Amino acid sequence: MGKIQMQHLVEFKKTAGEKQIVYGEVYVPDKKDSDGNWMTADTIEKMAHDFMRKGGVNQISKGHDGQCDKGVIVESFIAREGDSDYAAGSWVVGVHIPDAKIWKQVKDGTLTGFSIEGTGTLIEETEETE
Repeated sequence: MGKIQMQHLVEFKKTAGEKQIVYGEVYVPDKKDSDGNWMTADTIEKMAHDFMRKGGVNQISKGHDGQCDKGVIVESFIAREGDSDYAAGSWVVGVHIPDAKIWKQVKDGTLTGFSIEGTGTLIEETEETE
Protein backbone atom coordinates (compact mmCIF):
# COMPACT_ATOMS: atom_id res chain seq x y z
CA MET A 1 0.00 0.00 0.00
CA GLY A 2 1.10 3.52 -0.66
CA LYS A 3 -0.08 6.97 -1.67
CA ILE A 4 -0.19 7.59 -5.41
CA GLN A 5 -0.82 10.61 -7.62
CA MET A 6 -3.46 9.89 -10.24
CA GLN A 7 -5.03 11.47 -13.29
CA HIS A 8 -8.11 10.14 -15.03
CA LEU A 9 -9.83 11.33 -18.23
CA VAL A 10 -13.58 11.88 -17.96
CA GLU A 11 -15.50 12.13 -21.24
CA PHE A 12 -18.50 14.41 -21.45
CA LYS A 13 -21.65 12.27 -21.67
CA LYS A 14 -24.27 14.99 -21.80
CA THR A 15 -24.57 18.75 -22.07
CA ALA A 16 -27.24 21.21 -21.04
CA GLY A 17 -26.52 23.71 -23.81
CA GLU A 18 -28.39 26.80 -22.77
CA LYS A 19 -27.15 26.37 -19.19
CA GLN A 20 -23.54 25.71 -20.30
CA ILE A 21 -23.28 22.59 -18.15
CA VAL A 22 -21.42 19.39 -19.06
CA TYR A 23 -21.93 16.04 -17.33
CA GLY A 24 -19.56 13.13 -16.98
CA GLU A 25 -18.76 10.10 -14.87
CA VAL A 26 -15.81 10.99 -12.69
CA TYR A 27 -15.23 7.33 -11.87
CA VAL A 28 -17.04 4.11 -12.80
CA PRO A 29 -16.95 1.20 -10.33
CA ASP A 30 -14.92 -1.92 -11.10
CA LYS A 31 -13.65 -0.49 -14.41
CA LYS A 32 -9.90 -0.12 -14.87
CA ASP A 33 -8.71 3.42 -15.52
CA SER A 34 -5.84 4.50 -17.78
CA ASP A 35 -3.33 3.45 -15.09
CA GLY A 36 -4.91 0.01 -14.70
CA ASN A 37 -6.39 0.87 -11.30
CA TRP A 38 -10.02 0.57 -10.29
CA MET A 39 -12.34 1.34 -7.36
CA THR A 40 -15.40 -0.26 -5.84
CA ALA A 41 -18.71 1.60 -5.73
CA ASP A 42 -18.29 2.08 -1.96
CA THR A 43 -14.85 3.64 -2.41
CA ILE A 44 -16.14 5.92 -5.17
CA GLU A 45 -19.01 7.09 -2.99
CA LYS A 46 -16.60 7.87 -0.13
CA MET A 47 -14.30 9.77 -2.52
CA ALA A 48 -17.23 11.81 -3.90
CA HIS A 49 -18.53 12.69 -0.45
CA ASP A 50 -15.06 13.63 0.83
CA PHE A 51 -14.48 15.84 -2.21
CA MET A 52 -17.76 17.68 -1.71
CA ARG A 53 -17.28 17.91 2.07
CA LYS A 54 -13.89 19.58 1.51
CA GLY A 55 -15.44 22.15 -0.85
CA GLY A 56 -13.63 21.18 -4.04
CA VAL A 57 -16.39 22.43 -6.32
CA ASN A 58 -14.40 25.45 -7.54
CA GLN A 59 -11.22 23.53 -8.38
CA ILE A 60 -11.82 23.35 -12.14
CA SER A 61 -8.88 24.35 -14.32
CA LYS A 62 -8.16 23.68 -17.97
CA GLY A 63 -5.26 21.39 -18.83
CA HIS A 64 -4.12 21.26 -15.19
CA ASP A 65 -2.91 24.87 -15.55
CA GLY A 66 -3.55 25.56 -11.86
CA GLN A 67 -5.94 28.43 -12.60
CA CYS A 68 -9.13 27.20 -10.98
CA ASP A 69 -11.49 29.62 -12.70
CA LYS A 70 -12.73 27.56 -15.66
CA GLY A 71 -15.86 26.05 -14.15
CA VAL A 72 -17.69 25.03 -11.03
CA ILE A 73 -19.32 21.75 -10.05
CA VAL A 74 -23.02 22.51 -9.77
CA GLU A 75 -24.27 18.91 -9.52
CA SER A 76 -22.78 15.80 -7.94
CA PHE A 77 -24.43 12.43 -7.44
CA ILE A 78 -23.89 8.69 -7.33
CA ALA A 79 -25.74 7.03 -10.22
CA ARG A 80 -28.40 4.57 -9.14
CA GLU A 81 -29.25 1.16 -10.52
CA GLY A 82 -31.38 1.53 -13.64
CA ASP A 83 -30.00 4.97 -14.63
CA SER A 84 -30.18 5.08 -18.42
CA ASP A 85 -27.27 7.50 -18.79
CA TYR A 86 -24.67 6.42 -16.24
CA ALA A 87 -23.31 3.19 -14.79
CA ALA A 88 -24.72 2.33 -11.36
CA GLY A 89 -22.38 3.39 -8.56
CA SER A 90 -20.56 5.95 -10.71
CA TRP A 91 -19.75 9.40 -9.40
CA VAL A 92 -21.29 11.88 -11.83
CA VAL A 93 -20.73 15.63 -11.86
CA GLY A 94 -22.27 18.50 -13.75
CA VAL A 95 -19.83 21.35 -14.36
CA HIS A 96 -20.97 24.83 -15.31
CA ILE A 97 -18.61 26.40 -17.88
CA PRO A 98 -19.14 30.19 -17.73
CA ASP A 99 -16.37 31.15 -20.15
CA ALA A 100 -17.79 31.61 -23.68
CA LYS A 101 -14.54 30.58 -25.40
CA ILE A 102 -14.29 27.34 -23.45
CA TRP A 103 -18.00 26.61 -23.98
CA LYS A 104 -17.48 27.06 -27.73
CA GLN A 105 -14.74 24.38 -27.53
CA VAL A 106 -17.26 22.03 -25.88
CA LYS A 107 -19.87 22.74 -28.55
CA ASP A 108 -17.50 22.28 -31.50
CA GLY A 109 -15.99 19.08 -30.07
CA THR A 110 -12.50 20.49 -29.44
CA LEU A 111 -12.95 19.93 -25.69
CA THR A 112 -14.49 16.49 -25.08
CA GLY A 113 -13.95 15.82 -21.40
CA PHE A 114 -12.19 16.67 -18.21
CA SER A 115 -9.36 15.06 -16.34
CA ILE A 116 -9.45 14.50 -12.62
CA GLU A 117 -6.33 14.70 -10.55
CA GLY A 118 -5.82 13.55 -7.01
CA THR A 119 -4.09 11.25 -4.60
CA GLY A 120 -5.18 7.94 -3.23
CA THR A 121 -3.95 4.83 -1.50
CA LEU A 122 -3.04 2.01 -3.82
CA ILE A 123 -3.87 -1.43 -2.44
CA GLU A 124 -2.22 -4.28 -4.30
CA GLU A 125 -4.59 -6.90 -5.65
CA THR A 126 -4.04 -10.41 -4.44
CA GLU A 127 -5.21 -13.43 -6.37
CA GLU A 128 -7.37 -15.90 -4.56
CA THR A 129 -6.15 -19.47 -4.48
CA GLU A 130 -8.26 -22.57 -4.09
